[in-house]
Amino acid sequence: MALLTQDEARTLMQKVLSFSKADECQVSLNGTAGGNIRYALNSVSTSGSLNQMNLGIGSVFGKKLGITTINEYDDASLEKAVRRSEDLARLAPENPEFMPFLGPQTYDTPAKTYVAQTAAINSKLRADMVQQSLQVSRDNKLAAAGFLENSTTFYALMNSHGLFAYTTNTAVNFSVTLRTEDGTGSGYATKSYNDISQLDVAGSSKIAAWKAGQSAGAKAIEPGKYTVILEPAAGIVT
Repeated sequence: MALLTQDEARTLMQKVLSFSKADECQVSLNGTAGGNIRYALNSVSTSGSLNQMNLGIGSVFGKKLGITTINEYDDASLEKAVRRSEDLARLAPENPEFMPFLGPQTYDTPAKTYVAQTAAINSKLRADMVQQSLQVSRDNKLAAAGFLENSTTFYALMNSHGLFAYTTNTAVNFSVTLRTEDGTGSGYATKSYNDISQLDVAGSSKIAAWKAGQSAGAKAIEPGKYTVILEPAAGIVT
C-alpha cells in the first residue's frame, strides 16, 4: 500500500476531509517503496526492503493549528486522527503569523523526477550491480565496503480550500570505500541519480580503487596553506 496512484490518493484524502469540522483542514500523504544492499570485506552483509506510508492532518480554528500523523487507514482510525488534530488545535496558542492554506493551484508541467526503469529495480539487479563493484575490488586486491539503495516515492496534498497536488519521484544512491590490504590507502566514491541508467557502479568503484592506490603510504605534511581540488560530494551536507 506504500505507493498510491493519483486517483487512489485523492479518494483517501477526500475521505479524511469529509470527517473535518475545523475552519480549515489540510491533508498530506506520502509513501515510499524501495530496497537496499550493503557489503563489507568484499562480501554482501545485508539486504533489505522499505515499504511505508504516512498521512498527516492539519486542523485550524482561527489562527490555531493542530497536527497529527497516522499510518492506519480504516475509517475509524482516520476519523479519530482528525478529531485528535482538532483537539490539539483548540488547545494550541494563536499564531499571529499563521497564513491560511492555499486554494486551488494549476501545475502545468509534471516534474520530471520519476523514471520507470528506476522504479523497477529489484533485489537481483541490486546484487548484480554490487557484484561489479566487488569484482573491481578483487581485481585490485582491495577490501570493499559499500551501500546501494533505491526508492520510489509519491507525495500528495489536499485541503478544504480545493487544493490538490500529486507527484512521484525515484532515486538510486551508491557509495563505496576501497582500502588497500595494508590499510594505508583508502578511496571513496558516491553517486546519486533519479535515473538508474546514469549510474555506473563499476566506473565509480574504479575511481575509488585509483584513489586507494594513490593514497597508500601517505605521509604527514606541515601545517600551512595548500591548493586542493575537491569533488562535488565534498559540498553535500546531510
